[in-house]
Amino acid sequence: MQHWMIEDLYAKIFDSTVVAIGITDQQGKYVMVNPAWCRMMGYSATEAESLHVNDVTPPEDRGSSSMNFARLISGEIPGIRLSRRYLRKDGSCFWADLHVSRVIHDDGATVELVGIFVNIDPQIKAESDLQEMNKKLTGTNQELQRAMEELEKLARHDSLTQLYNRRVLNEILEHEIQRSIRSKRGMAVALADVDDFKKVNDNYGHDVGDLALIELAKVLSHEIRTTDFVGRWGGEEFLFIFPETTCEGAMIVIERVREQVENIRIPIPGGELAFTVSIGLSYHMGNDNVDTIVNEADQAMYKAKQAGKNRCLQYQTGCPKT
Repeated sequence: MQHWMIEDLYAKIFDSTVVAIGITDQQGKYVMVNPAWCRMMGYSATEAESLHVNDVTPPEDRGSSSMNFARLISGEIPGIRLSRRYLRKDGSCFWADLHVSRVIHDDGATVELVGIFVNIDPQIKAESDLQEMNKKLTGTNQELQRAMEELEKLARHDSLTQLYNRRVLNEILEHEIQRSIRSKRGMAVALADVDDFKKVNDNYGHDVGDLALIELAKVLSHEIRTTDFVGRWGGEEFLFIFPETTCEGAMIVIERVREQVENIRIPIPGGELAFTVSIGLSYHMGNDNVDTIVNEADQAMYKAKQAGKNRCLQYQTGCPKT
């Protein structure tokens, strides 16, 4: 193919390609741009001849742009591909995927740099939108997780005292009875009831009564072992479960609980409210069911009430040997 035909073909490609082509001299001045470059940048070909690379580079990006330009001109690198921002004539910016290579003269010296780029602003925006969406989804998932955890807590805990509710206590009782059967080690169940609690509500109102139950729950939680369980059985009744223990050990714990409850003081108009609890305990070696054990603890607690309140009684007449 004749030389003039090749040049004509190159010129047609230069003018018709959809990618932007900008050619600069060694000082970074534009010497030639194609129509696609003009459409993307908003400058005419004539205007482009008065522009420097810095003129189409956002100010905050000019440092890295100048460094890359110097490395190309010096021959330190033969070419470069990167994503960078361009500054249009109207002041707006867009992201482009840029390929820059050197035009080498016959003597090996760099004569010009050829930059070819395509507008990737839609892709960048899509990625940014996706990241934002993922961020929102992550936040939503975290909120859902917190909501699920809160629902799980509400399903397992009494809303006032934050102790286990009756459903969970029944599940724990079933589990601990089976464990006691397997391990052949004893377990104890105790039922505590606030003495004369109706008078507290009648005399001071339900708000004071609720506050008394909240403070009581704190004491109950604090005085048991980490392996023990306590929850609100209903109203002003609270159930203790003592796995793998002796009845003597369980009696020591509930007696300590009783004494600490005596120290609770609830501020009321004109003074302080004090109250007591009566506690009944049943001890078994895993040879009975939930209803039997709880009923025995309830009967012992009732006897404690009849005996004068503010005391702990055991259902069994003596502690079995373990």
